Amino acid sequence: MECTVSDEASALGIHVAYLLISDIDRSFFTESLKNEIEHFYRNYSRTLTQEEIKNDPHFVGYRELHKQVGVKSKSLVASPESLIKILQKHNSLRPINYIVDTYNYIAIKNKVSIGAHDTELINGNVDLRIVDGNERFIPLGETNSQTVHAGEYCYVDGSNEIICRLDCRQCDKTKTSENTKSCLFIIQGNKYIQPELLEDVAKEIVDIFKLGIDSQIQYHITLV
Repeated sequence: MECTVSDEASALGIHVAYLLISDIDRSFFTESLKNEIEHFYRNYSRTLTQEEIKNDPHFVGYRELHKQVGVKSKSLVASPESLIKILQKHNSLRPINYIVDTYNYIAIKNKVSIGAHDTELINGNVDLRIVDGNERFIPLGETNSQTVHAGEYCYVDGSNEIICRLDCRQCDKTKTSENTKSCLFIIQGNKYIQPELLEDVAKEIVDIFKLGIDSQIQYHITLV
């Protein structure tokens, strides 16, 4: 699988770390890790203020990207900011599966956008590009196609299907599950997030996934 960023998307100031992990062993997701995540969430939700969220350079960068491509919908918020707002409201996040629960934790810690896709469900290669509006997009948890306006930056697979809209919403087709064995993580920044941080975040994901008792994961990081 080849993962790329188009020149037009790159010109917006977007950097991406694509992380491919195969032979995933879920034994790394121990009670100790779950407790660590919950402890972090409880403390984090109490200390971060609305003013800090509003002015944080990482979140400002995502908002500026959306403005650059004409996104006006208030429902399209970069995933790390959206997760933090949910966390502040509930002091925790609803468990989904061990892959999602792990990368959500890392996304919030680092305030970067992270998504994960089951590679067996991706058609061909993945390209971050400016879409023309003819692509297919069925959001996570839905069954009907949703209109995506021309000019947005999206991750598109070889079947012309959007697997992630902006840095906000993933598709339903490539969602991970408890049975996922090979995964593509997309770690996206903006002009205020250095590529080195994206690579560090990718390595943090790898380090956690390596903790499995019989872990023999294979991984590859592509920084674009």
